[in-house]
Amino acid sequence: MLYRMYQADRFKKLPDNARIQGLGNLFKYHGRKTWDIGVRIHNTTRGSLKFSQLPYLSRQVVLNQTVSAIPLGFPVEFNFPDRATWQTAFVRDCGLVKFKLGDEQSQKCFKFDSEEKTVYLPQLELARALFFTNNYLANAALINSALDFEFDVDYSPRNDDEEFPLDIVINALPTTQCPKVLFENEGFKHQIAWILLNSDIKSAFNSIYQYFSQELVTTPKHQRWTFRFDPPQLEGVKVAARGWKSPDENKWFINRIELLEGLYFPDITDIGFSHPNVTERKPGSGKGKGGTYPQLPTQREIDEESDGSEDNESALIFCEATQRIYNRVPRTRKVNAKPRKSSGGKEDEDKPSALPPDVSTDDPNSRGDTPRAAVDGLDDQTDNAHLYLNKFDSFFKMLEILEKEHGVKQSKPIVRKLPEVGRSESHLMVDGSPRCMAIVRIEYQNESYFLLEVDTSDGRASIATKVISARSLALRGKLCDFIAEIERGLLSNQFCWPKKYLDELVGEGNHKSVRHQPSKNKGWLSEEDVNRWAKNFEIAIG
Repeated sequence: MLYRMYQADRFKKLPDNARIQGLGNLFKYHGRKTWDIGVRIHNTTRGSLKFSQLPYLSRQVVLNQTVSAIPLGFPVEFNFPDRATWQTAFVRDCGLVKFKLGDEQSQKCFKFDSEEKTVYLPQLELARALFFTNNYLANAALINSALDFEFDVDYSPRNDDEEFPLDIVINALPTTQCPKVLFENEGFKHQIAWILLNSDIKSAFNSIYQYFSQELVTTPKHQRWTFRFDPPQLEGVKVAARGWKSPDENKWFINRIELLEGLYFPDITDIGFSHPNVTERKPGSGKGKGGTYPQLPTQREIDEESDGSEDNESALIFCEATQRIYNRVPRTRKVNAKPRKSSGGKEDEDKPSALPPDVSTDDPNSRGDTPRAAVDGLDDQTDNAHLYLNKFDSFFKMLEILEKEHGVKQSKPIVRKLPEVGRSESHLMVDGSPRCMAIVRIEYQNESYFLLEVDTSDGRASIATKVISARSLALRGKLCDFIAEIERGLLSNQFCWPKKYLDELVGEGNHKSVRHQPSKNKGWLSEEDVNRWAKNFEIAIG
């Protein structure tokens, strides 16, 4: 099996296809502001990278890929046992890692038994998968109580939404180093809330600095530290990883965690997020070019040695993502956002700015002269689309009328979060929550149809309900085979259904659009409006 090439950005001073063979201690030369980590890389003499680049760094990962790389090691799955059974060991204890240079063999591991396997999991790799999926949290881990000084959790927020009252608001304070481009990402919002609201997880994160401050070794030239932390309780969490195994497959050393499934999230339904630099999207302005700077496919070079500049908002760069699935996640939305300044009525006042090709992964400081970047190495696969079912109340009321008065039979609805397409922010509501689409199959007069309804309750756009003949679609396959392309076409075509694609898929006369009734109130239809909408549907499918 071949690695998919996720990394679009390059490390400026590394060669092509640079494979990481070993990881060592953290260290910092006197007079420097930022911390490095020992990294041994095949086909280069370079011996370190910045600790802020840790989202990229796992053993046997290949940086600066020019061709798909075969991952070294073997796939393995296991479940974490009770934390009380974990022991501390070193890389050298497992006998499976042949690389001997630098401090590799003296790095700390967690050792535990799971499903007749003895697993050696490097502590730094577990911390990377749990916390260091972005450079912001890697930097914050080495600062005393950084999250307490940068975030405030309001457990009794003032509510302005009767339908979805907020349980909690997480406020990023004016002093925060957290870039807004991360704070607008739903996966990161889940992650930062998971850390801040779960005392066991937060204690595990804070233990990194506690050990760091207590165990630093100072020499005439530099300070150094061997990474360790106290793990949270992860009993029952499923892990998919790659690593080395003994001939009898009873002993494993983990190179990289690829998936964590079953992470516990507190039972909280609605969380608001506030950031001092986040602006409010204007309804009707969303023809689609939001974003901080141009993202993919623009390629940048990561300057391994430079500090971040204070003069720019962070660009977003990507690395091989670690997947995670929580047992539940909340609805999220943006609150207290500043109105976006207008310069004369153009559709989007947050135009991307010119950005030099080199970027830094470190927090901004007065010495920095390279634009700061935010690393996104998290792929949150938790399915929470069902939480947004209530957004489609008018749609479901209309279907109830069709069912009662016209004999229409309907299936159980499916709700999907719309995907991000390029730099467009069309997949987000004005409040920053995900924009969803409901899919319902109906039966009427011996014919079947798929109804596709997009949530436009924020007033940003008006999208007609799409009606697709199920009989015609069945000649080509199942809806699930084509829905992703339909969604991409919708969002890349300025909130218009992709007519040409649907014409080719089911035939020009086998898909129709039913316009919504005009509403005097944004996002809400009166009973009279709903009845008129149902009449339009009856005409369309009759």
